[in-house]
Amino acid sequence: MYEELIKTLNPKPKFNLTWYQNEDLYSEGDVEDQIIQLIAENEPEHYTDAIYDNFSWSSYYHLTHLRKNILNWYDFEKDSDALEIGCGLGAITSVLCDKCRTVTAVELSKRRATAALLRCRERDNLEIIVGNLNDIQFEKKFDYITLIGVFEYQGSYTDSQNPYLDFLKKIKKLLKPNGKLLIAIENQYGLKYWCGALEDHTGIPFEGMNQYRFTQRGVRTFSKAGLEKLVKDSGFRNTYFYYPMPDYKLPTVVYSEKCLPTNANMQNLQPYYIPDRSTLVADEMGMYKDLIENGVFEFFANSFLVECSDSEDVGKITFASTGSERQEKYRIATRFTKDGKVEKIGLTGLCEKTHLWQITENEKILAQYGRKVLKSTWCGEKIVTDFEKKPLLEDVVLEAWHNDNINQVFTIFDLLYEEILNSSEHINWQENILYTIGADIEKDENTYGVILRVGYLDMILRNAFYEDGKACWFDQEWVLEAVPAKFVLCRAIAQLYYAYSDFEEFCPMQVLLDRYEIDKAYEPFRVLERMFTELIFEEKQLIESAAFRGGDGNACIVNIKKILNL
Repeated sequence: MYEELIKTLNPKPKFNLTWYQNEDLYSEGDVEDQIIQLIAENEPEHYTDAIYDNFSWSSYYHLTHLRKNILNWYDFEKDSDALEIGCGLGAITSVLCDKCRTVTAVELSKRRATAALLRCRERDNLEIIVGNLNDIQFEKKFDYITLIGVFEYQGSYTDSQNPYLDFLKKIKKLLKPNGKLLIAIENQYGLKYWCGALEDHTGIPFEGMNQYRFTQRGVRTFSKAGLEKLVKDSGFRNTYFYYPMPDYKLPTVVYSEKCLPTNANMQNLQPYYIPDRSTLVADEMGMYKDLIENGVFEFFANSFLVECSDSEDVGKITFASTGSERQEKYRIATRFTKDGKVEKIGLTGLCEKTHLWQITENEKILAQYGRKVLKSTWCGEKIVTDFEKKPLLEDVVLEAWHNDNINQVFTIFDLLYEEILNSSEHINWQENILYTIGADIEKDENTYGVILRVGYLDMILRNAFYEDGKACWFDQEWVLEAVPAKFVLCRAIAQLYYAYSDFEEFCPMQVLLDRYEIDKAYEPFRVLERMFTELIFEEKQLIESAAFRGGDGNACIVNIKKILNL
C-alpha cells in the first residue's frame, strides 16, 4: 500500500526484503499509517508542526527530535559501520547516518521499515533490511550495534531456553574485534515504577518489581546488576553504564557511572508519564535528593544505556546535556570526557556554523572587559575547555543555605552584580532595549539603572567558578544589546529559584529584588524574557513536551486513600 509513496519520493536507501516473511510481527496498528503519511508530507526530521497539528502520544513519541538525544552526543568513529537492530519508524536512524560511514537497519515490520525508509529518504549510506535478526545472514561485521528499546522483547522473538543471553551471544559475533554494543532499556526497578507509573511494556503498575508474575508476554526489563551479568555472561569483557534522564526514550540529560548527579536539581529535569499520571502514589522528583545523598541513584535510575565491548576504551564521554527544545540553529550538546575536557558540539549542521562559533566570540569579548573567563578552544566542529573541579557560585550559595548564612548569599550576589556591571560599556539610559521592543513601557532612568551595550545573559550562578573571592566565567552563549544590568541579575536570581524552589523559605526572592531595586522593573523584565525565550525555543515543541510532563499530587492522595480504603 506504500508503493506509490515510495515511487513518488524515490528514497535513496536500499530497501532489502530478502528476509521478509510477509508478516509484520510487531505493529502499533493503523496509527503507523498516519505517521507514515506525516513523514511523507514533511521534510525529513522537520516534524514539529505536524506533531502539533496531529497531536497524540504516538505522533509525538515517534516524530519528536528529542528521541535522538539517546545517541546524538555519543562519540561514534566517523569511518565506521553501524547495525541498528529494531529501527522502528526511524527515530534514531538518521543520527547513525550522520555519524557513521554506513548504517544497516533491521526491522521486523515492513510497515515500520517503510516509515524509516521515507524518513531517511535522502540518506545514501543506509540499507534497511526487513526481517528477524535471528534469520538474517550478514555479509560483514560492524563497529557498532544498537539495541534501543529492543532487548526487552527477545523473550518473544528469540526461540531458545535463555533468549536474552543467546541473543546477546549472537550479536557479539556480528561485531568487529573491539566493536561496541549499545543497549538502551528501562530499569526494572526505576524510580518512576516505585511511584506507581505503569510498566512501559505491560501497562501493569509494579509489574517489574513483582518479577512479571502478573503477565506472561515474553517481555521484561532488568536491574543494573542483572543486565550487567547478562552482558558479561554473553562474552563482553567491559561495560559502561549511562543513566539517561528522565529515561532513554526522551532524554534531556545523560549521567554515567563516573559522573552521577550531585543534587536533586539534575538540570531542571521534568519526568513524564504515559499514558497518564492516574496510578501515581508518590512524587518522583521529591525522592531524588535522598537517593543521591544516600548513594543509590544508579539502582533507581529509570533506564540504562549500556556500552558493551571487549575493548577497555569505553566511557569516553561521562556526561551529556542537550538543548534540544531550542530552534534548530541553537541546538547544542555539552559533554564531559574522561580525559578531563568539556566539549560543546552542534546537534545540527546549522548550529555548528553559527551558534557554536558565536559562543567563542562572546567569551573573547567578555575577557577584553577584564572579566576572568575559562579559556576555550575551537577544535574543528566543537568547542573544548578543560574541566575544572571548583565550586560554582551556585554551590557557594547552596552551602550558605545549608549553613543558614544569609550574609554569604548577599556576598555572592553582590559579587555577581559587580561582575555584570563591569562586563560591558555603559550607554545612555534612553537606549534601553525595553523602549524599542514594542511593549508599552514607560521610560524611567531610575527604574532600570545602568544600561549595558552588551548584556551577557548567561552570567548566572552556575556559569562561574568561585575562587579566592573572584568569579571565572564559562558557557556564555547568549547576548543582547542595550539591556539593563539589572535584567541580567534578575535572570540569575530567577534561575536559582526555579531550580531550587525551597530556597524561597530560607531567603524569599523578594528580599533580593528589594536589595538590588529590581521590584519596579520585574514585570517589564518578564516581558523581555518572554520575547527572548521565543527567539530561542520552539514554542510548539515546548507545548508538546509539557503535555506529558510532571506528576499529579492529587492523584497520589486519591490513590493512597484507595489503598487505605478511605
